[in-house]
This record gives sequence, C-alpha cells and structure tokens, in this order.
Amino acid sequence: MRERGGIITWLATAIALFLLFGTGLLPIIPGLSAPGQRVLGLFLGAVMLWLFVDIGWPSALVIFALGFLPGVKTGDVITASFGNSTVWFLIFSFLLTFALKETGFLRRVALLFITSRFARRGPWAFAFMFLLSVLALGSFIAPTVTFLLFFALHREAMEALNQKPGDALPKALMVGTACVTSISCAMTPIAHTFPLMALGFHEAATGERISYLSYLKIGLPVGLLLFGLTLGLLYLGFNKRIKAQGARLDSLNLTGPGKPSHQELFSALIFLLVVAVWLFSGLLPEAMKPVAALGTAWPALLGAVLLSAIPIAGKPVLNLKEGFAKGLNWPSLLLCAAALALGKYLTLPEYGVTDWFGALIAPSMQAWGYAGALAVIIAATVVMTNFLSNIVTTTVMYQVAASAIPLLALSGIVISPALSAILVGLCASLAYATPPAIAHIALAAGSGWADSRDMLKYGGALALVSIPVVLVFALI
Repeated sequence: MRERGGIITWLATAIALFLLFGTGLLPIIPGLSAPGQRVLGLFLGAVMLWLFVDIGWPSALVIFALGFLPGVKTGDVITASFGNSTVWFLIFSFLLTFALKETGFLRRVALLFITSRFARRGPWAFAFMFLLSVLALGSFIAPTVTFLLFFALHREAMEALNQKPGDALPKALMVGTACVTSISCAMTPIAHTFPLMALGFHEAATGERISYLSYLKIGLPVGLLLFGLTLGLLYLGFNKRIKAQGARLDSLNLTGPGKPSHQELFSALIFLLVVAVWLFSGLLPEAMKPVAALGTAWPALLGAVLLSAIPIAGKPVLNLKEGFAKGLNWPSLLLCAAALALGKYLTLPEYGVTDWFGALIAPSMQAWGYAGALAVIIAATVVMTNFLSNIVTTTVMYQVAASAIPLLALSGIVISPALSAILVGLCASLAYATPPAIAHIALAAGSGWADSRDMLKYGGALALVSIPVVLVFALI
C-alpha cells in the first residue's frame, strides 16, 4: 500500500471493498439492472484501489471479485485476464527487449546518437541527438527500460562534461528525457502497455483487431511533432542559461561498447524480424492474412523461443529464468490482466453499463459536434493521465468513450470505435507533468538533476500543447 496505515489509504480500502462486494445491498440505480450495478461497483472499487492503495494485490482481488458476478465462473475470468493475448504479447515483448538490453545492443544504439560528429557541434545539437535516441529506442521498448537506460547515460555524459546538478543543460536533458520517453510510448504500440490495453479492450468488445499500421498512421506523426515541440519548449526555457554556463562538447569522452558480440547481433536480428512481421501484417493485409490470423503475440513468442533455444557462442542469448525474474514488471502485468478482464465485463450488453453511462455523457458531447466530441475524449484522457495512473486512465477513458459512441451515432456524430481506442491508448501515454502519472516522471522529479516543479512547468505546458496536436491528426 502507499502510505501504509494512513487514514486515506484505509478509508479508500474500506469503500473499495464495499463497492467490490456490497453494491448488491444498495437500491438499484435507475437505468441499471442489478447485475449491471454490481459490475459498475466493481469498476469503481477497482479504480479506487489502484489510485489510492496499490496495483498488486488489488488487481488480484479484482480478478477474484469478477468470479462472483451472476453466471460468471472464476475460470472465465482467468481466461479473460491472463488468457488475453495482450498480456502475453507484453510478456514476450518484454523478454525480447530484456535480451537487447543484456547483450548491450540498446546502449550501442544510444551511443551512436550521442557520440556522433553532429552531437558535438554544440549543446543543442547534443540535446537533439540525445533526445532523438530516446525517441528512437523508446518507440519499441518499455518506457521504464528506456528511461533507466538513458538515466544512466545522462549521468555518465554530464560527468564527462563537468556539468553539475542545477546546471541548465543537465536539467533540460533530464526533463526532455522524461517527456520524450512518454512521447515514444505513445508513438507505437510495440511493448507499450497503454496503447496495447486500449487495442485489447477494443478487440474484446468488438472482435475487431486494430492493425499496428492503423495506429502508426496517427502515432508516428503525433510523436514526431511533439518531439519537435518538446525541443522548442526546452530551448525557450533553458537557452539563455545554457549559453551563460557553457558546455564544451569536445571534452565528451564516453566509453563505447566495443565490437558487437554474436549474441548482440543475433538478438537484434530476431527483434527486427519480429517487428517486420508486425508491420507487414498491416502494410500487406491480404498477403499476410494467414499470418495475421494467428494474432499479434506469436511473433514475440517465437522470437523469445529462438533467443532462448538457439545457443550462440556456447549459450542461449535469452535466459528465460533470468528474463522472467528481471525483465518483467509483474505488478503492471497483473494490473493489465485485471483491467482487461474488467473491461470485457463492463462492455457486455447484458449488463448494460456502457449504455447507461453513455446516456449520461452523450448529450453534452453532442453539442460539440464531431470535432468537439473527439476533443473531449483527447483532452479528458491527456489531463487525467497527467495526474493519475496511465493504466487507470486507459481503463476509465476507454469505457467512457465506448459508452458515448453509440448514442452519438444516433444524433449523426459517427466516431469510429477503432479511432477512439487508438486515441485513448495514445493520449494515456502522454504523461509528463506529475510523479503519480508514471514511474519515469517520478524518477526524473527525484533525480536531483530536475525536480517536480520543472516537470510540472514543462510537462504541463507540453500536455496542453499535446491536445490540439493529437486532435489535428485525428481529424486528418
């Protein structure tokens, strides 16, 4: 628990437990059935536990509580949670990126950027290449892994440049690293929990699989533009101080990783082949139809099998025992599994929760028209994710949007459910401003190179800018 024993924690726990198991004792809310009210109570109780208590054991409790819904068995819930392909996609993607990290491939790619000739032209050339490497690597590895890799490189580079905590260049780079890590998470769904959760919710509710290409059509241009805007905000805020303090880039001397090993090359080759299968399934849907029909998890699964089964230089590249112990964030995976199962039961028509909730919010969205309705979804998700957990934001906002879309259609405002899922997954990743939003923002704020005021100032400004940027590309 956060702040164990605190009055808020215990009060939230007590209320949440009642919502999970006791809503059947309350009068039925008009417009809801008794089973629907129980599902709604489960949803509210889960959100309260995730926000105010913890994400580990509450997720397991949510899965347990779902088994008490009328007509639902625990086996059904286990299938809907841990049996969901999104969970296994994440597990095997994390194992692949763990192998890339352990073999040194990720550090090698990062150093190619920040030790290049262009990076030595001046502080802003160095900042551009440093943050560009964050964006490039972060687009296909988990945000926490991305940030921790560049956190270590940041400290190494700043020591080599004789920069101290409080100096402008390291502060700008730390703020930028945290913000660009979030942007990279929004750019692609590869190994990124929040976009994958939203896509998983959509597939569970409609049976339609959203291709990665459909996501990338919005995610890539949004990410590139936000990357440029991040550099612009940092330049406006830090340029005068960086010029005044100076930083001699010719003194930068980072130790390179040396000649790539056979294990490093093999891990990179397998990962590139896995990514190619994902991308070509979207680019060539007809030709790749038999492959796409197998789902999105199998390429990562096969990649993990190859890395752990084929000996290179006398031993496998991926030690599965070590990968499962060090390469996976189990509390987050448990939360993801619980949220996916909860999302499935929330959207079942026999419970009627989405219809009820849609009837509450649709009238206000109808007054804004198509662009206004999209703007509400985008703005609400971005604001929420900058103050609350990304996973909670994804879960809540997907259900909010899904419940409003059918009623909006009756008034002539037709929003594609697939587009809504993409926007929620993308925007839920754009957390920059406060430590509760996501782990790497908390790490940056407590790093000593930047603080919470820096993250709130620059991250908050970037969050506000993100809303119209996402809206523009959603409307194109």
